[in-house]
Amino acid sequence: MVKKERFAKYRQTIKDPRVIAVAIVLMVLIAWLFYRSIYAIVLFPVVFMACVYYFHEVNSEKRREKVLSEFREMLKVISSELKSGHSLENAIMALDKEIANLFGEKSEILPGIKAMQQMLRLQKSVETAISEFAHYYNYEEIVNFAYTLSYAKRLGGNYIKNIENAALKIEKRLEIKQDINTQLAEKQFEMKIMGVMPLGILVYIGLTSYEFIEPLYHNIVGILVMSVSLVLYVACLYIAKRIVTIEY
Repeated sequence: MVKKERFAKYRQTIKDPRVIAVAIVLMVLIAWLFYRSIYAIVLFPVVFMACVYYFHEVNSEKRREKVLSEFREMLKVISSELKSGHSLENAIMALDKEIANLFGEKSEILPGIKAMQQMLRLQKSVETAISEFAHYYNYEEIVNFAYTLSYAKRLGGNYIKNIENAALKIEKRLEIKQDINTQLAEKQFEMKIMGVMPLGILVYIGLTSYEFIEPLYHNIVGILVMSVSLVLYVACLYIAKRIVTIEY
């Protein structure tokens, strides 16, 4: 299920008009700045797949934060229902309306909630339903919660307290991530400026003093030099992005 979900996300990214537009713009810039030749279009598949990967990673991170944020609210709703005297099964059956009211019908976790409810209607155990929900999203926080809740319910533990603790941990984790991003915002901006500067210099020289870089075009040695430069430039961008990206 996870692999199918991941493939579906890549397929959705490929169909995103922004990806195609960015890939075309980048291809035009590369063809002009690094090769001064329309034949550089042969690199378009590589550029396009790089854009797909980049947008997929960005969208995945945004989706992860949104899922965890909604999951935190879902736990609060379940905890409230349990404190009101409802069973865990009944609390889950009431989740879809509450989550839809909070986040709308386009909520990221609403499909998972409806899948849980369908399993409960089919007389599946609540532990199985929650486990499938966790594996559907496959995020560490949700998977760990599913295991903890399953054991607590089976062994008669205080799973209401476990639910509250899980919501609190996710909330703290999201707050820490937001604080780190705020502190890194300046460095991320500097990284973007430094990433654009080499291209800006190449554009400036090409428009004002083309004779200095003319030997780099339309010959084998020049093509090799510019190709190596392009690879090194992309590698530096990737490394810089990894340095200012915090994974949690």
